[in-house]
Parts: sequence; structure tokens; C-alpha cells
Amino acid sequence: MSTLKKRARLAAAVAAPLLLSGATLTVTAPAASAAPTGADACTHPAWSNKSPGKGTAKGTSVKVRTGPNKECGVTATVGTAVVLQYHCWVTNSAGNKWTHVRIDGTQINGWIYNKNLDDGGSVHPDNKC
Repeated sequence: MSTLKKRARLAAAVAAPLLLSGATLTVTAPAASAAPTGADACTHPAWSNKSPGKGTAKGTSVKVRTGPNKECGVTATVGTAVVLQYHCWVTNSAGNKWTHVRIDGTQINGWIYNKNLDDGGSVHPDNKC
């Protein structure tokens, strides 16, 4: 089975229970593009699960990214009904705080800009990545 078919089956398996519950979730493959440089570069800092917190997105189409920068690829798009388990947070090169999250009930994880989280994300000093 091709990788694309495996991803499609995984996305369907993950999305079905969420959609049946009224949650909004879109899983996408990262787009191929030229690598940005400087402040726009997509970094992939180390993270660990330091936070017991959880929250939700502020809007109906908040992007979960591969790194803590708007130039990083998108792994999923979530809405307000999707519970996000917080892991830890970082400050990116532009000075913005991002929280590493896992979509509750799935293995899908990534970074969300803290201003897109209902409670401002994981920002306690003990939860820094």
C-alpha cells in the first residue's frame, strides 16, 4: 500500500469519531516549498510533555504546524470543539510564544501560536520546552 493511501486511511480513522461528535478537524500533508531563511525559517525545537493543561482553539480553522513559526507546514486544522492536550511552550525567533499540543484522542501533534488558543496556551515557566 502506498504511503499516500496509508495517510488517507489514518486521516479517515482519526477524523471519523471527531466528525461524528461535531468536532472540526482537517489533516493535511505538508506542502513542498522552498525552505525559508532567517526569522521565517521553520525550526523544530525539542519538546516534552511538561504541562498537565489542555485547551481549545479560538477559531474554527486554527492550524497545527510542524514547528513554532507561521512558515512551518500544517499537520492539521482544528476548531473550537477539538480538545488540545498541552505539552510545553517556546518563544520563536520573532518573539512569539507557541505551545506544543496533541489533539486529544489522536497521535496528531504539533505547534499552535498561543494567541490562537482560548486560554493563551501553556505559558507557566515550569512548562517551557
